[in-house]
Amino acid sequence: MGLRRGKKEGRVLEFNSNLKKIKPSGIRKLFDLAQGKKDLVSFGIGEPDFVTPFHIREAAKKALDEGYTRYTPNLGFPEFREALANKLKQKNKISVTPDEVLVTSGGTDALFFAFYTLINPEDEIIIPDPGFVTYESQVYLTGGTPVHLPLRGENNFHPDLEELKNCITPKTKAILLNSPSNPTGATFKKEELLAITEIAKEKDLFIISDELYEDIVYDSRKHISIASLPGMKEKTISIFGFSKSYAMTGWRLAYLSAPPNIVKEIAKLLQNSSVCANSIAQRAGLAAIQGSQDCVKEMFTAYNERRNVLITGLNEINGLSCYAPEGTFYAFVNIKDTGMTSEELSTYLLEKCKVVTVPGTAFGAQGEGYIRLSFATSLEDIKEGIKRIKKGIERIN
Repeated sequence: MGLRRGKKEGRVLEFNSNLKKIKPSGIRKLFDLAQGKKDLVSFGIGEPDFVTPFHIREAAKKALDEGYTRYTPNLGFPEFREALANKLKQKNKISVTPDEVLVTSGGTDALFFAFYTLINPEDEIIIPDPGFVTYESQVYLTGGTPVHLPLRGENNFHPDLEELKNCITPKTKAILLNSPSNPTGATFKKEELLAITEIAKEKDLFIISDELYEDIVYDSRKHISIASLPGMKEKTISIFGFSKSYAMTGWRLAYLSAPPNIVKEIAKLLQNSSVCANSIAQRAGLAAIQGSQDCVKEMFTAYNERRNVLITGLNEINGLSCYAPEGTFYAFVNIKDTGMTSEELSTYLLEKCKVVTVPGTAFGAQGEGYIRLSFATSLEDIKEGIKRIKKGIERIN
């Protein structure tokens, strides 16, 4: 008889429980389905289709030649932080010193650092719904609880202040604002922001303000930073970036402003994660904000033209309706009259019309009945996409 071998007992691998709360990306699902398909018109990608402007690329090349290839200070090059502080004072009307500015590897890192610094277990953060896909997951990853503030199409996705008040509990730590908004394009008015500041002061809440699309605002509207309003600089973490304004998505460069005590705490996260933002990207970012802003204006002019063509075309299709976005390069399209869910229509447009869109539910439950189209693509593609969508919708009506 052979020897009987005992069954070896091994430890069951258990992952971080916070990861179990994170849903698969609704955006990624559509992109995975699109793989291998040819002759697609894509309204899916949320990034400029422009190449980073020439003078910014030249600054990066010069930085390489000058040897800017080492670690930088954790918070960023001092001269870069000083330039960012000057920009915040002049453009955003937020009076800060360089000690209140910190450079990060992209806006997603800045958001995560803000959440992680503020949140203790069981703290609640109010986030917009529909809202950017990482808000909910990052709150979960940092141990907090996201509370969804419904933003409704009948109000052009602007917040209802009574609904905001109803979201607040004794566990509420902060409110996240995103203006201009991805995915809805809503851009908050000064009176709305003033009303939110009163709520924040009354309830002693922090504001995390995502302002990545500050330079893409239409119809003579003005972007307003909530930290510029009376008494709010001390209660706000403001997040800005280079990806959208300067077509620098791949450079992974952003920055935030916050009270000095918060910046010191976030510095600990930098020291124990990415260490510092890319040295070459920081030199390029310095050239971006100190150089000519004509490139920003030129890209905005293109987005404005594309917006007008897309919105006009979509509103001529039976079953679809869309208000003109107030900011960003996204159209959030009402599809309820088609009788299909957001995911069903996005899948149908991909498979039958070869058009990539994003279902509204990728951005929260309130996104049902909508799809998001990015018009950060060529006019030629926009016109072709409208034709394909029109034919596709006509087949199901």
